Amino acid sequence: MSLTVAEMKGHCNQPFSEQPMSRLIVLTPHGSVRQVNLQHPITTIGRDPHCGVHIDSLGVSRHHAAIRWNGQGFVITDMASRNGTYVNKTLIREHDLQNGDAITVGDCQLRFLSAAKPLPAVDALRLVTLTEDPIDLDVARQRSDWATFFRRVPSGSAHRGRPMRKAGRAL
Repeated sequence: MSLTVAEMKGHCNQPFSEQPMSRLIVLTPHGSVRQVNLQHPITTIGRDPHCGVHIDSLGVSRHHAAIRWNGQGFVITDMASRNGTYVNKTLIREHDLQNGDAITVGDCQLRFLSAAKPLPAVDALRLVTLTEDPIDLDVARQRSDWATFFRRVPSGSAHRGRPMRKAGRAL
């Protein structure tokens, strides 16, 4: 079943009680980690502030993907996003989610956790990155400090070795 943005918006605020609460663990590029409960029959993922999983990143489309309950399990659907949606590093259009699946939207990692088949706590927090290295959550939490994030100099940057300037002042 393909979803349009209008159909997706129509289902987003309906209460959902058919299934025990499944959730997503979200790891953003700057290292913040959060949990989002799947409380509605359709949960949207995207840059739009009205999405159920709002991700403020230019690599994520405004309406990137949607996760819906089909009566048997959860299904993720790419909403014609610019950068695609990946599940376990495979580009998908639509995919039946399994417990522990790693979802990539833009430069953000999500982990699907089914309430019907709980994972051991240590496995639930093990997020997969594009380099196949697991992320140390303590390090990720330390990186979530905004000042540290903005002090990082991207590799290959033209201003490497020089202080960054904003409005005539050195940062």
